Amino acid sequence: MELRHLRYFVAIAEAESFRRAAEKLRISQPPLSRQMQQLRDEVGVELFAPSGRGVKLTGPGHVLLDRAREVLARIDSAIEEAREAAQGNLGTITIGFEPGTAFFGELYTVISRLRKLHQRLNLQMLPMNSSEQWEALRLEKVLFAYGRHRPTDPSIESVELGRAQLGIAMSKQHRLARKPRLTVKDLATELVLMEPRQSYPQFHDDVIAAARAHGVVLKLAPDVVDSEAVWTLVASGIGLTFASEKEAYFLKIGPATWRPMDGLGIDVREIAMWRRANAALPLLRPLVEVVRTVASLSKSSDKPRRRTPRRPTRQRAT
Repeated sequence: MELRHLRYFVAIAEAESFRRAAEKLRISQPPLSRQMQQLRDEVGVELFAPSGRGVKLTGPGHVLLDRAREVLARIDSAIEEAREAAQGNLGTITIGFEPGTAFFGELYTVISRLRKLHQRLNLQMLPMNSSEQWEALRLEKVLFAYGRHRPTDPSIESVELGRAQLGIAMSKQHRLARKPRLTVKDLATELVLMEPRQSYPQFHDDVIAAARAHGVVLKLAPDVVDSEAVWTLVASGIGLTFASEKEAYFLKIGPATWRPMDGLGIDVREIAMWRRANAALPLLRPLVEVVRTVASLSKSSDKPRRRTPRRPTRQRAT
């Protein structure tokens, strides 16, 4: 039995006429009759009975009609999904993201734009640090990654979506909260809370090195495994933590506050990454296009606007 047998059978059943079905299918009637003869021989029962100038379904024909419609609907759906997948509109994209950058950065903008354009795409997000992201990209465990550091592997393409100044978050009751800006020297006697180094090795190294360049050895508290725990302790007045300028916006509504820091010289970058060899994959291509659009908009918004000089007004002669 072939699919065309079922399609022809459904067309005849709905038209209740071999002639009208042949016209609808745009084939001549003799080949259509032969196809139905083959279907009847394979099924082994009569599917149609004469009725005036047309035909009617028999009891077994009614049963086959219901099943044939189900089969054809599934086939049509499978074909449509295959086409959608080929166009990058259907499937699951696995994203490796670095905690601390996703919510406060541009990743939510990228995903929001992608979902508007391709609503049937599924996204699976896996937290991992930069080195884990790069390895996962190489092994194709993830198709896309989002973190703070550019990869050193030339096979991985990266685009910077944004950057923000790194400063200090603290309780609003902390003594340093009275200062509008901080220096690295202000941290000399303060307890600094950070998530485990194995989660963010590059970030740890950069911060410690920047402090030592100013003669300050950071007094690091024991590792705090969860970022939510870090914020809870800091808001409670137990130590300080490093936070980006973007995170400061969200701190306005809570018990913590943020201050910029002079001399630290560290920006929190937002880097989107994927394997160069996979950029043209139907599933990944739409995401890459959205990333490039968001990056372009971000760059244009960072450019200083030129002020148009105001023309001097002419005074009317009196």
